[in-house]
Amino acid sequence: MLRRLSALFLAFTAALTLAASSPKGTLVIVGGGGFPQDVQAAFFQACGGRGGVVGIIPTSTGDPEGALKEWKADLDQVGMVCVPLDVRSREDASRPDLLKEAARCTGFWFSGGDQNLVGDKIVGTPLQKLILERYAAGAGVGGTSAGAAIMSKVMLTGDDRHGKEALSEFGPGAYQTREGMGFLPAGVVVDQHFLRRGRENRLFSVLMERPDHLGLGIDEATALVVKDGRATVVGQRSVMVFDPAGMALKGETFRDLRIHLLKAGQSIDLATRKVSQP
Repeated sequence: MLRRLSALFLAFTAALTLAASSPKGTLVIVGGGGFPQDVQAAFFQACGGRGGVVGIIPTSTGDPEGALKEWKADLDQVGMVCVPLDVRSREDASRPDLLKEAARCTGFWFSGGDQNLVGDKIVGTPLQKLILERYAAGAGVGGTSAGAAIMSKVMLTGDDRHGKEALSEFGPGAYQTREGMGFLPAGVVVDQHFLRRGRENRLFSVLMERPDHLGLGIDEATALVVKDGRATVVGQRSVMVFDPAGMALKGETFRDLRIHLLKAGQSIDLATRKVSQP
């Protein structure tokens, strides 16, 4: 009972913090597995539309040159400017010339791949600070797959406690987390490729450790567009929301976890955790 009340209090405190400090920018968090036109349009709009300047951060991918080439072609077609922010080492994220380029961007995109590379090379650097400041001032920030995982302060690494992915694992401590970029408010954690890869157990496990957090599981070819504290579903599939504010934990079991399955047009207020219909 005390643990349940504690979780409720922490969720209420997180809601008050979120309501008081909402950034002016927009997040477009894509679950991977496709980039539908309506999701693209949401990202381009978040970055200012025609004439916008988008910094592409291919740090997670194994083919940064290919990612930058593809993005330049796409952005040229819609009258936007592509700025390569090709961070391949932690030192790159402190380079004055790269920071100068990032400072003129109206939006940023994080490629898919391995989110741990962003954790290793960007989290805790001047580039992270600058992008957070640009987002707070109104810039758009998007990412897919690994680029979605990095959005929360608590970031799933993709590894289980044995250091490799094993989706059969379940329970507190089953999955490793580390610090992400922190664009989403504290108290929100995100996972990607969610329903297509059966990753419900990953968020269950994380929320058993952190019952004050709200879990957002974004499926493929789908995005959550976050603006003014409200997250709206865009795209072809679904977003599953786990709200543990009323959850009762006992050992490695729980009950009364609230779950929502949201489709395109539906949204959730990240402060109040109330779901609205389209």
